[in-house]
This record gives sequence, C-alpha cells and structure tokens, in this order.
Amino acid sequence: MVNMTNKMQILRVDFSSRIGLGHLRRIETFVQRYKIANPIVICKECDENLTTLPLVCIDSEIEFFEYVKRLKPSWVIVDNYKFTYENEREFKRLFPHIKLTVFDDTYTKHYADEVINHNLGVQKEKYENPHIVRIIPPLIREEFKKARRKRYKKEGVFFSLGGSDTKNLTLKIFKILKPLQIPINLYTTTTNKNLDTINKFAFRNRWVRLYINEDVAEGMAKSAFGIITPSVISYEAMYMGLDFIAIQTAANQEEIVKFLRRNYKVLKDHEINKIPGFIFRRKS
Repeated sequence: MVNMTNKMQILRVDFSSRIGLGHLRRIETFVQRYKIANPIVICKECDENLTTLPLVCIDSEIEFFEYVKRLKPSWVIVDNYKFTYENEREFKRLFPHIKLTVFDDTYTKHYADEVINHNLGVQKEKYENPHIVRIIPPLIREEFKKARRKRYKKEGVFFSLGGSDTKNLTLKIFKILKPLQIPINLYTTTTNKNLDTINKFAFRNRWVRLYINEDVAEGMAKSAFGIITPSVISYEAMYMGLDFIAIQTAANQEEIVKFLRRNYKVLKDHEINKIPGFIFRRKS
C-alpha cells in the first residue's frame, strides 16, 4: 500500500515485458538527477517488482485524474506516448494550478506547461510551441559514471536490445553470429519473455554469456564493442566510449537514429544479416 499522507509528485509512466522498461529507467534517472521529493508512479501497465518507487495501478486516465485530485501534487510528470494531446488538455482543464511536464522525443503537439527532450541534436524550433520546451542533457544513470572511472580488460561484444527485447530479435541475431564464434555478453532482464529459450541457447553455445538483471554499466565497461538499440542506451554507450552498431526496433527511435547516423552504423530490424561484416569493418 502507498502512504498518501505525505504530499507526492506524480510520475505517469507505463512499463512491462510487452512494452519495455525504457520509459521507467528514464523517469527513475530524472527523479534521481533532479532530486524530486516523494515521487509516486501511476501506471496502467506495470510490474511493481521492476521499480523501488511507490506505485499505484490504474485502469484508465479517468482514474488517473481521480488520483491527481486526491493526492493534490504540485507537479505531474508524464513519460508515456499514449497520454495524448487531448489528455493533456483535459488535465489542464481539471487542474490548472498543477504543473504538467511531459517527456517527448518525436516533436509531438502538446498542451502541457513544459515539454522535456533530452535527445542529442534536438531542434527546438520543430515544436509547435518551442517556448515551453526544455532541453536537458542526456539522462545518464549514476552507475555509468562509477563504471567509467574503473579500468577493465575489454573483451567481447556487449549485447542488449532492451530489458524485454519486444521484437524477439536476440536469437535471430545469435544465429547469424554463430559461425563467427565471437564472445557475446548478453544483458537482459526477467521481463524478457524468451528468456528460457535464450538460456538454452547460451548453455549450448558457450560463446554467449548471459547476464540477467545485472549491471549494464559494468557490462559496457568490460566489452570491446556493442550491439544495442538507438534509444537511451546509445547515449550511455557513447558516454562509456563504447563503439557500437544500433538496431532500430521502434518508430519512436527515428530522431535518435538521425543523430547517430552521423558517426555510427544504424540498421533496421530487417537488416540484421549485415551485422557480422560490419563488426569486422569496425574492428579493422
């Protein structure tokens, strides 16, 4: 049960094995960096075991508005693509004195008090109301800052297509890489629905090392190359100085893809057969 006696700041975000954990990790890092007091997550799709933040589950945005009314926060932060312009407008109609901040990385139209974009290469003028847009540095978690200060022997390929790998590309890529026998350090989480099959593959193919719910920052620090998605993890990889290939798995990654293509190779999910030759070109 969540203690509602203290005034809280509300975080509206969804996360699960189906939709991934990227928005949750981003909002958790934002809370940490900006020292947001008494945060509470309100979600329609979520798993309380995946976060240490207090959490309330809802069935609809109408129920979400009821919780806002009860909790009376001074600030609500939304990191959810399904919270629409109409939802934002209704929120401000109901709660004109509560600050509404929304995360955005697709230049969507908004009715919020503040829009936050932390992507590199952001063009503020592409927003309809650029005066409400706040550009912040990429949200790098504290564990990456600690791992970068250490000196590890770098071996193998860091591999992560998100905690849940919603497109189930991991095994397809492993089968493409199998003839090369390159050491692979796979980082995933228990939200990955294909974990049992991946575990069996790793047991039969000892060139794959499986890390479940383990320190991604340390994994990057110990690897010589990366295969990742063009999402927040790509900023973390750049911060760690890890060279990588990015595999686009979602339409909302398009803006990051445009930035990454200046210096990195980005492949569509139907181009994964090109990965082996590209790894050797980067290493040569």
